[in-house]
Amino acid sequence: MSSMRHEQESVGILESRPSSPSSAAGASMMAKTPTFEYYGFVVYLVSLTSFAVYLLWAYLPDPVLEAAGITYYPERYWALAMPAWWMSAIAAIFLFNMAANMYHTPLLNSINNITDSQSLLPSEMNCADKFFCDEVGGIPPIGDLPISLVNICLYQ
Repeated sequence: MSSMRHEQESVGILESRPSSPSSAAGASMMAKTPTFEYYGFVVYLVSLTSFAVYLLWAYLPDPVLEAAGITYYPERYWALAMPAWWMSAIAAIFLFNMAANMYHTPLLNSINNITDSQSLLPSEMNCADKFFCDEVGGIPPIGDLPISLVNICLYQ
């Protein structure tokens, strides 16, 4: 009888402890490693390797590449043309973005810039919560900004 009770106690103790880290209880106790760190490291290695291959292709002469067994590769023209094309495309994207923003901005005399009785201008705001208004870098309450104030802040 006493040996049976001893076995039950030891089984109860074993059940409360995880038997291995791969068990269900052990897995819940262990923190899972985030996989995005691994993906970032792989992207870093791939980009570094591809940049090194690009530099080798761009600067090594043809006989050295052929001696290494590399006989099929693009013309050297593309070593300069592709970076120049990408830089031009990035500059064009920035210019297009600025032009689109200017095109969609209403004129100063547009009806879209009129303030009415429902507008909440900064001078009319009632600051009930002093924490947000007085603290440096605090978030002010939401309100409407007149276009003249925006122009003063941006361009003077």
